[in-house]
Amino acid sequence: MSKLQSEQSFTHEHRREYRIFQALDMAGTGSVSRAVLARTLASAGLRRQDHRLTQVFAELEPLDGPPLSLEAFADLISSAALLVERAVRGNLVIPDFSEFESAITAIFEAVSSNQDGRQADYIPPLAEVDPEGFGVSLVTVDGQRLDLGQADTDFSIQSTCKPFNYCFALEELGEETVHQHIGREPSGRGFNAYVLQADNRPHNPMINAGAIMCASLIKQDLPTFKRVRHVSESWRALTGGSTPRFDAYMAMEEDRTGDRNRALAYMMKNEGAFPGGEDFEDANLRAALELYFKTCSLELTASEMAMAAATLANGGVNPSTGERALKRETVRSCLSLMYSCGMYDFSGEFAFSIGVPAKSGVGGAVILVVPGLFGLCTWSPRLDAVGNSVRGVDFATRMVREYALHVFDGVAGTRERIDPRIPYARWRASQTAEALWAASTGDLRTLRRLEVEGFDLNQGDYDGRTALHLASAEGHTGVVQYLLNEGVNPTVLDRWGGTALGDAIQGSHHDIEELLRGAGAQDSGSPHPIVATVDAYPAESIDVDAVDAVALLWAAAEDDLGGIVRLVANGVPVAATDYDGRTALHLAAAEGHERVVDYLLAHGAQPGARDRWGSTPSEDAQNAGHSSISAKLAQ
Repeated sequence: MSKLQSEQSFTHEHRREYRIFQALDMAGTGSVSRAVLARTLASAGLRRQDHRLTQVFAELEPLDGPPLSLEAFADLISSAALLVERAVRGNLVIPDFSEFESAITAIFEAVSSNQDGRQADYIPPLAEVDPEGFGVSLVTVDGQRLDLGQADTDFSIQSTCKPFNYCFALEELGEETVHQHIGREPSGRGFNAYVLQADNRPHNPMINAGAIMCASLIKQDLPTFKRVRHVSESWRALTGGSTPRFDAYMAMEEDRTGDRNRALAYMMKNEGAFPGGEDFEDANLRAALELYFKTCSLELTASEMAMAAATLANGGVNPSTGERALKRETVRSCLSLMYSCGMYDFSGEFAFSIGVPAKSGVGGAVILVVPGLFGLCTWSPRLDAVGNSVRGVDFATRMVREYALHVFDGVAGTRERIDPRIPYARWRASQTAEALWAASTGDLRTLRRLEVEGFDLNQGDYDGRTALHLASAEGHTGVVQYLLNEGVNPTVLDRWGGTALGDAIQGSHHDIEELLRGAGAQDSGSPHPIVATVDAYPAESIDVDAVDAVALLWAAAEDDLGGIVRLVANGVPVAATDYDGRTALHLAAAEGHERVVDYLLAHGAQPGARDRWGSTPSEDAQNAGHSSISAKLAQ
């Protein structure tokens, strides 16, 4: 076999690696920089401490070492090839993690200035915690991580142990047995109120009475120290290997001031609510209280707690180890009760406004679980009037304003909030592509549907082009009439100062010209740079998904090289065109993004491509004053 045949055979055998290798070959040299691969994994939210990538990161060193050939690249990533491929292609659950990280970091910084509330002080160890402490950690179901502030500072988990103790009881005894002793309803009262259901069960496991009952069920026949060990070992599976630390001082103070909890326990004993009913002994009651106090006195970091929350988000499978820590049925039951009962007397409002399962503790932690997406923990000791972390609630509130995370956002058809499951460039494209493509093809049915769904028909793309521009340019009179009837602004200007009327005049669509003038439109003088020798556009027809094409152009317009790399890794050709015959190279040149221009050229973009008006990328750069890019493209 010849050397060429051998290379072709290797490329065919490793065709999946070849596609991502090509996407990461930034300069088109047939090699991939070690530093580029490391940065790509980091920007995808994958960290060096991720045990799945230990070998990959080790073999990448030194990052300034010789570039990788295809064969070396395929060999280096072989221990985690699928994970690396998903990261490069943007197929992890949060595909554009760097954009998401920037937004979450901005929220963290904004919330940091919130000085409201006061820390718990009913026992000295809680009163002694620095009230300025603030950490946030987020872990996705694919193991992507983000740590901010004091994410590695130990804190007392307090009531955030309750959903997990409930899980441990379910795992051991099953739902039927556990709920013979604990209800599933919000109490409508304070978390430590002297109240039971009509059947004498505590209302749910997220309030103190229910949590004490849970503690009574966990490994009931073992001595307390073994029960505590069992709980700690159960936490190891949730956190991916970390064991909670035990704060003996905290446990002693919880016991010293725990008379109300003892009263709750004796109330339940009096009503026969514990296992064994009237035969439940005082020694067992005291052991249940001791276990409850000690599990509240465990310490974790926000980073460890976020991994445990991510295990819940992942249906009970730890994202880091890939091992099942909890049954799916256990997780479903736990999240249901966290959603309805997890935030003390604020639970109903939190479910309504934030819309994700959550649990707070007076130690300052708030854990949030977005099923199928991520687990998050915030820690900040200052509490509001009902015992929830002020910054934790503030953080959650701001996050759901920006991102479509509420459990019912899908029902609402939210467009104004970003869906983090969609690459940012594609999300931007989805805001405009469907409407503009529909307008350009005369698809009135789609435009009517989009309007009903709340789409702003005035919204423009990266060039400022709107549905009215495209319908006017292509001569779709019925679409233009519909848009005008819906109150669309006929005077909106595109990148070049052009109006829909100018498009109609250029296309000799006299009936549309008349409609637009009747709506108050005026001709802006057709400022588009038109090359009279161009007979048609686009010069080349490329079969590509319409949203992918627009996503590529959005990424180029916004200097989003990472987004372009992901699209290329997924097979989107860099020469893809939109409804105006515009390419990514046109947009990068017009905006002056030289590194994007270089990447596109290295991957086969055509500098001679012409848009609707016959303009080339070089002419776009020249018109925008980017002379160095124009000169490069004109060569």
